[in-house]
Amino acid sequence: MPIENELIISESDYEKLSRLIQVSRSEATVALDVELLKADVCPDALMPADVVSLYSKTYFKDVKTGAKRVVTIVMPWESSITEMRISILSPVGIALIGARVGAIIDWPLLNNCSVSLKIEKVLRAAPKALSNA
Repeated sequence: MPIENELIISESDYEKLSRLIQVSRSEATVALDVELLKADVCPDALMPADVVSLYSKTYFKDVKTGAKRVVTIVMPWESSITEMRISILSPVGIALIGARVGAIIDWPLLNNCSVSLKIEKVLRAAPKALSNA
C-alpha cells in the first residue's frame, strides 16, 4: 500500500476517532476531522512503527531549546497531565496524531504563540491498550 500523505492513521484509530467526532461536535473535533481528512488510513497490520497513534509513547524535543518530553495520546476521558497522557482533542494531540518520526510540528500555546517540536521516537502501544475505547 503506497503511503502518499505525511499523515498516516491506522484503521482502528480512524474508527475510534470518527466515532468521537460524530458524538462530540466542538472546535476540537472539527479540527481533528480536518486532520483525519488529510491522512492515509492504513490497515493496522501494515501500520509503520514510526507513526504517532493512539496510546503510543511519543518522544519529542523542542527545536529551539532542546528540551525533551514524552507524551501518550489518549482519548479525552483518559487524559492526565501528571502522567503526560494528552487528550487527542488537545491542540498537541491533534498535531501529533499520524505524524512520523523526524516530523516537526507546531505545538500551539497561549497568545497565538507556538513551539516547534521534532518527533524523535515512537513506541507502539501493546495490543490490549488499543482495544480499549
